[in-house]
Amino acid sequence: MSFRLRAGEQSLVMGASHAPNDSLVDLIEGLTAMLAGSSSDHITVRWNCEPEEFDFVFVTEDGNVAFAVTRYPDHRRAPDAGREVFAHSDTKLNVCLPFWRELRGLQRRADTDVFAQNWRRPFPQREMQNFTKLIRAAKRQSAL
Repeated sequence: MSFRLRAGEQSLVMGASHAPNDSLVDLIEGLTAMLAGSSSDHITVRWNCEPEEFDFVFVTEDGNVAFAVTRYPDHRRAPDAGREVFAHSDTKLNVCLPFWRELRGLQRRADTDVFAQNWRRPFPQREMQNFTKLIRAAKRQSAL
């Protein structure tokens, strides 16, 4: 599975592996908790790319989010081996919306991309439904 991040002039495309973590569910649940305000002010999601690993780090402060992606060449995660490859700061909604759009595209392609076969588990429909409800509520709130 591939995943694309974009913010302004920055872009990052990466593959993803189904193991050892369920990164997709962890990402959706982390974004949902962050948007709901029910999580800690610091969320880290490990993204597996075999052999590379990425940390998606979200730090919330005063309604804004600093988001950074750190790339590690392998699972050993030596402290001096990590390199920041993407960073963006904005409101919670503006950080979450690009993820939601990418995830919705992935959800729509799940059947044609044989998602369950390649990811070794079904697309996380329930988690995505919860995230979608919060995105829609946050969009309505921001329009007021």
